[in-house]
Amino acid sequence: MRTISFIIAVITALLLLSTLICGLWIKSKNLATDQSALSFHMKIGVLSVAFGIITIILFIIQLLKK
Repeated sequence: MRTISFIIAVITALLLLSTLICGLWIKSKNLATDQSALSFHMKIGVLSVAFGIITIILFIIQLLKK
């Protein structure tokens, strides 16, 4: 369980970091009108939030087991 939690935490961090970097790139290039780019980054953002919630739940379960 600890390994799974660690892997999901790393995935969450990578998703959040890539969302941040890509969002800043879109803002700096003024591409906010490109619907395909916005759709792609919305999907990454939703995945980041979902994995973040899963990570929090797994860590809470680990704390309750101790």
